[in-house]
Amino acid sequence: MIYQSKKALVLLISNVAVFFYLYLGHLNKLHSIQVDALSLWGSFFLTLLFFLVITNIAVLVIFNLVNNLLSKNKAPTISDERDRLIELRAVRNLCFLMAAGFFLAMGALAIHQPISIMFTILALTVLVSAVISYASYIFYYERGY
Repeated sequence: MIYQSKKALVLLISNVAVFFYLYLGHLNKLHSIQVDALSLWGSFFLTLLFFLVITNIAVLVIFNLVNNLLSKNKAPTISDERDRLIELRAVRNLCFLMAAGFFLAMGALAIHQPISIMFTILALTVLVSAVISYASYIFYYERGY
């Protein structure tokens, strides 16, 4: 497995772990406290964004340190056309899934579902699109183009 695939796999695992940790905690808070659900969902998404950014930075630093210590393969310093093409394909997959999830969430509102269903769909869309994005990185790098 090459460096980029290992990095994508580590980020995939850390993002899924952070998401489920925050999401399950949020569901417990949502069911136990009878307050405004909209403010809880807003704080969930802001907290999720903050912790995903911080976790990704920390995981990348630790991953690069461990990779340099254990492996003779150093992190690539330049990216060629193939790397950029793979990144664009992975981002394309992420954007398609985010758009589909957004329209699905709006469709749930259109058929008079509770607003918590819309936010649940949006939260799961964030998770699924991140998983597909990192899985796309791994797939395209392992495939070779």
